[in-house]
Amino acid sequence: MVAPRQVRMTPPGASVGLIERPGLVPLMDARPVTVLAGMAGYGKTTLLAAAARRRPPDGTVWLTVDDSDKDPVRLAGDLVAASALADIECLADPTGQLRASSLRAEPLTLVDALLEAFYDSTLPHLLVLDDLHHLSGSSGSTSIVDHILRWAPANLRIALAARVVPPLRLQRLRLEDRLTYLAHDDLAFTLEESAAAVRAAQLDLDLGAVATIQQATDGWPAGVRMAILATRHRGTSADLSRELRRDQALADYLATEVLASLTPELRQFVLESTLDEEVCPPLVDAVRGTGTAGAMLESCLAAGLFLSRGDAGQQGQWYRWHPLFAAHAQRRLAAEHPERAARLHVTAANWWRSVDAPAAIGHALAGGDGGLASEIFSASWLELLMQGRVDAVLSAVDRLPHVSAWCADAHLAKALVSVQMGEVAVARAELDAACLGSAGLPERERLRLEERTALVELLVTACDLGLGAAGQAGLAMLEQSAVEHPAIDPVVLASVQVLVGMGESRMQNHVAAAVDMLGTSARTASALGLSALELTALAESCIPAFSEGRLSEVHDRAVEVLAKAEANAWVGLTTLAPAVVYLGWLDYWRGHLHEARAQLERGLSMLLPFDWELRGLCLNYHAKTCLALRDLGAARASMVQIADLIEAGGAPAWWPTMLAGVEAMLVWAERKPDLAVELALEPPPGPDYPLAPALRASVLLRAGHPVEALSALERATAEGDGRPVQVECLSRCVEAEALAVLGKEDAHLALEKALAAAEPDGLYGPFLFAGHELAGLLKRHLVHGTSHPEVVTQVLSRLAEPGQHHITAWSEQLTDREQVILRYLATNLTNTEIADAEFISVHTTKTHIAHIYRKLGVNNRRSAIRRAAELDLY
Repeated sequence: MVAPRQVRMTPPGASVGLIERPGLVPLMDARPVTVLAGMAGYGKTTLLAAAARRRPPDGTVWLTVDDSDKDPVRLAGDLVAASALADIECLADPTGQLRASSLRAEPLTLVDALLEAFYDSTLPHLLVLDDLHHLSGSSGSTSIVDHILRWAPANLRIALAARVVPPLRLQRLRLEDRLTYLAHDDLAFTLEESAAAVRAAQLDLDLGAVATIQQATDGWPAGVRMAILATRHRGTSADLSRELRRDQALADYLATEVLASLTPELRQFVLESTLDEEVCPPLVDAVRGTGTAGAMLESCLAAGLFLSRGDAGQQGQWYRWHPLFAAHAQRRLAAEHPERAARLHVTAANWWRSVDAPAAIGHALAGGDGGLASEIFSASWLELLMQGRVDAVLSAVDRLPHVSAWCADAHLAKALVSVQMGEVAVARAELDAACLGSAGLPERERLRLEERTALVELLVTACDLGLGAAGQAGLAMLEQSAVEHPAIDPVVLASVQVLVGMGESRMQNHVAAAVDMLGTSARTASALGLSALELTALAESCIPAFSEGRLSEVHDRAVEVLAKAEANAWVGLTTLAPAVVYLGWLDYWRGHLHEARAQLERGLSMLLPFDWELRGLCLNYHAKTCLALRDLGAARASMVQIADLIEAGGAPAWWPTMLAGVEAMLVWAERKPDLAVELALEPPPGPDYPLAPALRASVLLRAGHPVEALSALERATAEGDGRPVQVECLSRCVEAEALAVLGKEDAHLALEKALAAAEPDGLYGPFLFAGHELAGLLKRHLVHGTSHPEVVTQVLSRLAEPGQHHITAWSEQLTDREQVILRYLATNLTNTEIADAEFISVHTTKTHIAHIYRKLGVNNRRSAIRRAAELDLY
């Protein structure tokens, strides 16, 4: 369960009976980076919190990492949010700006901007990342931590803690003597610390008894505490000395000793309330048939019985038992009262089925009721898959009894998972098995299975023939069911509606119909409480809706969808890819190229295997974005993938012209002007991609053929009207520039139309892509007179910003003083420390750095160092 973000960004307070550890304090303060590595119970968080308390009140940024931070975008956003909550004065303005853009910014860009703020601080700071083991398996997130370790300023100390440290690049820090690494042996209690723990518990044990505890636990702080609790409840240490030497696992023995020392009433409560590691009073009361769980849990908390308070949810306050303690308590209950344990598990299953189906299935199986487990699975697996909980569904399938009357649902679930992974042959085999298994079902359940089978078959159609064909088949299914079987399963209904909307939106033939169908699906899902499916429909609606010209409105919808998904820990839900792709598409047209590339690449990584229509559109804009960034290799790679999709068959008829338009631009960038002009003058036959004429005209204009460029634009205008606003904006930009080359006064009229199209949604990309060739015309247009002066000034300002266009050669030289400051940038000195070293003011230092950034065409220290190395400036 993911804790609320603000709780994860606040250092925990000092606990009662805290043991001072003077031997570790100097070690943790000795070097810039400290890593605490050890299993649960080694006091890592306590040590980090103590380190934070040694700092000034506003000197620590704290983040307790959880599984959601495996997404690099989420981790970067959490770092920014934690920095904002730290109440550090120098970070207030930067973090406020960063949080506003964190949904669409590239993660390393956010981190670089955050580090820039620390470089500008004169005070010492501490960054704490606790529970870092949650990042294991995420190369993107671990690379962010590596990046922070590499580029942290000298005034920023970093402390990391993890049960198992992810594969970070720590060797360099060791070689530079900048790392303190404390593992189990270092974190274990010494004999003196174990004695201090005994005294803090107000126990009167002699040194021999303390040594026994120390030897048996090997100084494991949690084990020492468990032994102390057992001793305190028993009132003597005579038997403890003997029992701690038993060969049985120490944790098992200590849990048993604690249970044996409790009062009968409390002992029974503990045994019956630990069926789950995470519990709440309503759950425990339902399982036990009582109404006192809240008070009893608080009593356990006060008594230190391996229980901690979690977050508050819809069911009230949640608590978390220590996993080891809960596991052994469960075993003890099963051994002492097997029949009651089974009944309690079944009762827990019935409580959990409306809260979390996988937990309910686990309890039903633990209670020996395979039929109940199968019934719960049958009712929930489709919704679980719609939420992206594939692992939970497959885990349940593996544990369910294979002879159950509900086994057909298990086959159908596996079929749906297989088809989403593109494994069509496996999906078909599972479909056949599901059909065979449905023979013995009651009529009602058989009909429901047939509906779900039809849904999976639609997805198989999508794999074979594309989403367009699947959408048409889905529409026929909806029409048929309205006549023959109006009471269709609402989850299936909403899912089919989404598929139909997806098919229509991919083909772009009936945009209004696609938007209507997806809106209907979202409303159906919302009414049923199917939040994940509702977000899927809303994310899908972003693709067709942009054709209607409501770009900012759709942008807000995409941002809201992704924010809600993040709040529900659904960041990686693949069906939300269209919202991510849309944000990348809009960033492209707004001229935010680096952000556009990051979003488009993230969208490509999320897309379903069979969604090749959206993949092609996404690759198209990825190619154009990379082309604008002068990464010709990446642009070519995306175009090759589009060509492969066209070659495979089934692509929309206008895809060849879409590809040819980008091909002409790429060939021009590759300095093959004759071939570029040939491609622009002789497009492939068939319907035209709406943007293709403007792309061809742009190439012709660059090649010195303004008349032909205007002709290409005029033919496109004559062939159809109602161009999308972004196409109108680019077309008018090219037209204005061509007319200006020809000395036509109408250039100002065309430019005014381009500005009018750009203003509502900030579509500055077409102006920025033209670069300084259009800047002169814009300046003259401002003198000529315009109704959109703010757009003109915004574009001219953006063109003047560093990093807005690709620097192809080293032209503007650094001054001698800037050369000196550039060398300092390769260190981890703060701006203040650089100023002190050079006997200049901080303001002067920042001015020099700003000049360096502008001349190098970058916007942060890391990029400046890389660019300087490329130009051999070191």
